[in-house]
Amino acid sequence: MDANGDLFAYELLFRDLSSDKNRADLCELDDLYVTSRVAVNALNQFGVERLVGGGGAFINADREFILGDFITMLPKERFYIEILEDVKIETSLVERVEELHSLGYRFALDDMTFSEDFIKEYEAILPFIEIVKIDIRDSKIELVESMIKRLASCPHLKFLAEKVESLDEFKLYKAAGCTLFQGYFFSKPEIKKKSSLDPSKSTLLELTGLLLDESSDPNEIAAAFERAPDLSLQLIQFLNSARFSFKNPIRSISHAVMMIGRKDLLTWLYMLAYANGNISKMERSPLVALAGFRSRLLRRISMMHGDRKEVQDMAAFTGTLSLADTIFEMPMESLLERMRIDGAVKSALLAGKGTLAEYLKLAKSVECGEDEEYRETVKRLGLNLFEAGESIVRSYE
Repeated sequence: MDANGDLFAYELLFRDLSSDKNRADLCELDDLYVTSRVAVNALNQFGVERLVGGGGAFINADREFILGDFITMLPKERFYIEILEDVKIETSLVERVEELHSLGYRFALDDMTFSEDFIKEYEAILPFIEIVKIDIRDSKIELVESMIKRLASCPHLKFLAEKVESLDEFKLYKAAGCTLFQGYFFSKPEIKKKSSLDPSKSTLLELTGLLLDESSDPNEIAAAFERAPDLSLQLIQFLNSARFSFKNPIRSISHAVMMIGRKDLLTWLYMLAYANGNISKMERSPLVALAGFRSRLLRRISMMHGDRKEVQDMAAFTGTLSLADTIFEMPMESLLERMRIDGAVKSALLAGKGTLAEYLKLAKSVECGEDEEYRETVKRLGLNLFEAGESIVRSYE
C-alpha cells in the first residue's frame, strides 16, 4: 500500500494448499521452480488481471531466473522483479539487469537489511532499481532513517517497509522516509474511546440495522438515505454503473432501494464503509479487497460444508462484518450492540465460537500464510483439501 492506504500492488507467492505438503517441504523447492510456477500460473492459469486487477505484481527472482529467457515472457508493465537477498551482485548479473532495465523491466531489492555495507554491496545495481524493500524485523529504525538520507542521491529509489503489522510501525517507518508498506497493519483496528460515532458512520450503522430487519419498511430505509445526501448520491452513482442495466430510469431513492434489493444494498454499504465513504476508492482499498475475499470464501466453505442457504448467507455476512471494528474504530462488542444480527454471527465475531468462527479462522489462516493452521481447520470441518484450495482461488475473483 502507499502512504494513503491505497492499494499499490500485490506480491505473488508460491503456496500448495491442495495437498499435505508442509512449509518445510516447500522451502526445499528450487527458487527457479517456485518463481516459474508462480509466473506460469499468473499468466496462463489465472490471468494477471484476475489476480491483481489494475495494479502491479511483485514476483521473486533468483540469479538463474534473471539471467534466463523466461523473464522476458512477463508483461513488463505489470511486474516488479524482486531480486532475492541471497543473489550475488556480480558483473554478469549487473549487465543483465541493466539490459532488462533498458527494455522497460522494473526491479526491486527484496528483504533488505540495512547496514553500513549496504551501499558498497549494491552500489553497482542501484541505478536500475526502483524499489528497495526493507525487512523491518531485521533493520533498526535508526539505520533505516540514516540510510534513506544517505541514498538521497538516488531520487528514483522508493523505500518499502515490509512485515508491517501495526499502525504504530506504519507511522514510524512513514516518518523515516518509506512511501510504500507491506503487511497486515491495515486490517488491525485502531480502537478509540468515543461515546458516539461520526455522523456518516452512524448513518451506515442505522441503515445496516434497518436492512437486517426484515420487518422494516422500505420507506423507512429510503428516509434514512435521504437524511444522508452524500450516501444517496453515491447510491445513484453505483446504480448507474456498468454492473446494472435497468430498463426504467430511477425515479426516487425508495425506487432505487427496491431495484437493488436488501442483500446487494447491505453488501454495497459495507464495501463503501471499508473505502472510508469514498466510492471511487472502493477498487483501491485493501480493506474492500480483504472483506470481499472473506465474504466470498466463507460462503463457498459453507456451501462445501453442506449448509442450507440461510447459513451460507450468514457465513458471507460474518466475513464482511469481521473487519467492522477496523472501519468504525470501536470495539466489536460495542458495534454489535447497535446492530440486530443473528446470535451465531455475534458468537463467531465476539467469542470465536461455532462453525462460522471456524470458517473465519480458515480464511484468516489463508491470508497470513499459516499453512498448518489452514490444513488443520479444513480437516476439522471435514472438507476436501483440493476442493478447499479451488474455493480459495475462486474467492479472489
